[in-house]
Amino acid sequence: MTMPTSNSQVKSAALHVVIAILWLGMMSVTLIESDFYRYAAILLMGLSLMLRKVPLRASLTDWLAILCVAWGALALLRFLFGLIVDGERGASEWLYAFAIFFPAMGLALHMSWNLIKPILLAFFCSALVLFIVSTPFSAIVAGERISPAFHHNSIHAAVGCGFIFIGAFYWALHQWEIGAAARTKAVVSAVAVTVIGLAIFNIYGAKSKGVWLALLPALGLMTAATLFYLRRKTVLVAATSGLLLLSWGVYEVRDNVAHFGAATFNSVVMIVERLDSGVSLERVMQDAIASSETPQSLDERLQLWANAIDVISAAPAFGSGNSWLTIWQTTPYRGVTYTLMHNGYLEILVRYGFTGLAILALIVISAIYRVYRASAAGVISKSAFACYLTFAVYFAFTILSNSNNRLALGESYALLFAATCFACSIRLRAGSIAQRGTVALPTGEPSDAIPAHLQG
Repeated sequence: MTMPTSNSQVKSAALHVVIAILWLGMMSVTLIESDFYRYAAILLMGLSLMLRKVPLRASLTDWLAILCVAWGALALLRFLFGLIVDGERGASEWLYAFAIFFPAMGLALHMSWNLIKPILLAFFCSALVLFIVSTPFSAIVAGERISPAFHHNSIHAAVGCGFIFIGAFYWALHQWEIGAAARTKAVVSAVAVTVIGLAIFNIYGAKSKGVWLALLPALGLMTAATLFYLRRKTVLVAATSGLLLLSWGVYEVRDNVAHFGAATFNSVVMIVERLDSGVSLERVMQDAIASSETPQSLDERLQLWANAIDVISAAPAFGSGNSWLTIWQTTPYRGVTYTLMHNGYLEILVRYGFTGLAILALIVISAIYRVYRASAAGVISKSAFACYLTFAVYFAFTILSNSNNRLALGESYALLFAATCFACSIRLRAGSIAQRGTVALPTGEPSDAIPAHLQG
């Protein structure tokens, strides 16, 4: 005899589905370049405010939450002041105000905690299908440059594939660390290995040298995580086999890799050697820009970086705010066709100077430390923390040669990065209170994600 389904149970299930879809929308930028993640973030924060009383007291005493909101408010006010008073619009200035939403995103993730497992399964299964549908296998095998998945740009797509590669690896590693059921480990491992293979294949096809570089430290961290956190024979054999297979693949396509990357590598080596010999940075950049041996992509980046250094010198401490674009028109290489600087750090420095860069660095480092504490306390697995750290290092390297923090990928990543930090903070704080005998730590039952009146 089956139990009748109540109206509240239907509402609860529907709410779970909606929330899961919204989180999938936040992550979808790695595969499909669109602005849907913005609407998903707004709806997630709205639902978290509507469905549960916001713990304002805790937020008011959390120095990191205060810092994020204060930084976001300052960025927004500075943008509005420059726009209204000086008539300076800048370019994408308002994106730096997103930090206002960081604590609220943490609350939304905390309330969705029990949905993380099915969300990840749905995401990587979707990634598998989209990779199979979109991957131009013959073109990649022929050594052509392609744009993976559904992006507007091959570099953006390669960055997204890198995130998926790293995420799939740790998703599988997590199952072994927590001792998941044999069937779960088998299904997750099969999906993860296939996704990893397709992601790497697409990264090779995208020919993004910046992503190739960024994956080197990421691979180092992934190897270290496997050795330190999970020394099981089966995992070590699988990881070693995968690394050997990747090395063999790189060796097989070495001529194609050299065709697309050797000229840039040689130019960078020459620049570094000249700097080591004592030649000034300004002179080295001028000579490299003027040289016919410098590849066009590197030449354009050097022009952009030279212009950015010129703008930064006008206000190194606090940056030029919206006015940076006006100063840009006076720089030596203002004829370069765009103002996307292809370096995330320079993007920050021209707007907010070294003070702004230091504040953002403090937020990032503090967030990583909090997630580490959550891992040490058992709130999340060690694999989850390793994934969080690897993502951060990978993204930090990708913005050395691209302005990913000004793109949809960077915005979505920043919101998810902050959401993880503040969700862990909430659960750490709840655990600390529970140890003092005040309240119980949420255990992940349905009541942890939706209000009681919708549970039935």
